[in-house]
Amino acid sequence: MIYGNTEGIKRALLWQLDEMIGNQDKNLFADREVLLFLAQLTTKYNREFSVFINQAGKILAFAVGDFSTVKLPNLSQKRSKAGFSGIRCIHTHPSGSSDLSSADLSALKANSYDAMCAVGVREGKPISSSVALMGETGIQVFKYKGLDFDDDFLISEINHAKNTLKPQVKVEEGAEKRALLVHCSQEKDAEYSLDELASLAKTLGIEPKARIIQRRSQPDREFFVGSGKLGELAMACQVGGLGLIIFDHQLSNLQTAKIQEALGITVLDRPTLILDIFAKHALTSEGKLQVELASLRHLLPTLTGQGVSMSRQRGGLYAMGGSGETKLEIDRRVIRARINALSEKLDKIKDRNDQRRDNRKKRGVKTVAIVGYTNAGKSTLMNKITKAGVLEEDKLFATLESVSRNVWQEEGEYLLTDTVGFISRLPHEFVDAFKSTLDEARYADLLLVVVDASDAMMHSRYQVVENVLTEIGAGHVEKIIVYNKCDKGVADNFLSTNQNSVKISAKTGEGLDLLRKMIVEKLFGR
Repeated sequence: MIYGNTEGIKRALLWQLDEMIGNQDKNLFADREVLLFLAQLTTKYNREFSVFINQAGKILAFAVGDFSTVKLPNLSQKRSKAGFSGIRCIHTHPSGSSDLSSADLSALKANSYDAMCAVGVREGKPISSSVALMGETGIQVFKYKGLDFDDDFLISEINHAKNTLKPQVKVEEGAEKRALLVHCSQEKDAEYSLDELASLAKTLGIEPKARIIQRRSQPDREFFVGSGKLGELAMACQVGGLGLIIFDHQLSNLQTAKIQEALGITVLDRPTLILDIFAKHALTSEGKLQVELASLRHLLPTLTGQGVSMSRQRGGLYAMGGSGETKLEIDRRVIRARINALSEKLDKIKDRNDQRRDNRKKRGVKTVAIVGYTNAGKSTLMNKITKAGVLEEDKLFATLESVSRNVWQEEGEYLLTDTVGFISRLPHEFVDAFKSTLDEARYADLLLVVVDASDAMMHSRYQVVENVLTEIGAGHVEKIIVYNKCDKGVADNFLSTNQNSVKISAKTGEGLDLLRKMIVEKLFGR
């Protein structure tokens, strides 16, 4: 078979290539006539041409274009998941240079090739060749003039490596913690969005190493970025030794499966990444229940009937006949039952919280809730005012559970509560699952909306907070806008004419006295 970009190549030449597929002399590293023909095509069309040969000397396939971006079938003939592939790849370089690039060497390791060879072509003739093999001390490169390969030596070295070297694995050690970030839209703030995604990844101990942005009005139904862009993703992961791709969007179950199948790399989307962070940081029983509920509500719509999921299950009264339930239907029924059970438990917790809240109202205790975008400094402010000892970390969603402390002033007592942070494009099921925690904002007498004044995106992130407050029914509560982190400097686009606002630094304490006075005036009057 011939793969890749064959557009513009004469059909007769493609037929000639197709006829070459099959058995060749197994004692040769590569058939010279075949490579001479590829060299002529390389100059004629100014494209790379590749040939894939197995250990028996049989040509399996040809590819046109950069072999690392051409989508190939699984040509591997290795007998175990961790062995050499049994394939050697020989490809041409139209530039005339046979030097192997970092992408060539990465492909040698990533695909467990027996050998990787580059043939420099000029004016239709092979000028030089470079062959890379895996050796005991790493990759060994041998250079030859034209096609003057030392066939016996190269085949002997390949066999020796297979017998003595440890099996090569496709993903390097630790690669699953090195990620490629992908954004696909026509939004102007794509870079800022990826900055936030990078912060989310770092919160889980993942190291963002590269990022790709595609300007596209509508995502592809199968691969989200489109099949043509997959090659660029593959190249970035191959060159950087990355074992994880994180999309800055919500992917469908089909899209995730298709991308993973095409690239052989683990794929995460933005909601799944946030869920993993929630699961890691949930410490209390209520927090764990909320995270599990959000996870199941996110999972339920993504279930699809594939493979065993569509097999029929029979039993009970229906064991003697009828089609029975599919595995998919059973999975959905079990998840719905668990969602109902979790909802009931959280409703009971909500009832207890409501009772506690009513008792405070009867005693005349005022309540103040700290809300804001995640990592705006809410926990630092909470600790500065109450010495609550809440975890402070320069990470997104460092704390998930709400924490309340009493604050005594001469004018009266009030309860200060730190709530979970908000973030853009948070799926509705997440907000719904954390409703009992967010009720602290809904029933508060005053909200402190914390904004990172040094953030260039503070206006759009403040709008995210406003939208969530409206969604949970807290849009009517009186607010003080607290511009925090002023010790870092104020963003160029900072502009506030709101009288109910104050600039502070929760870290240094600057402006906190004025904030305390404003809180007292709002709660108890002058």
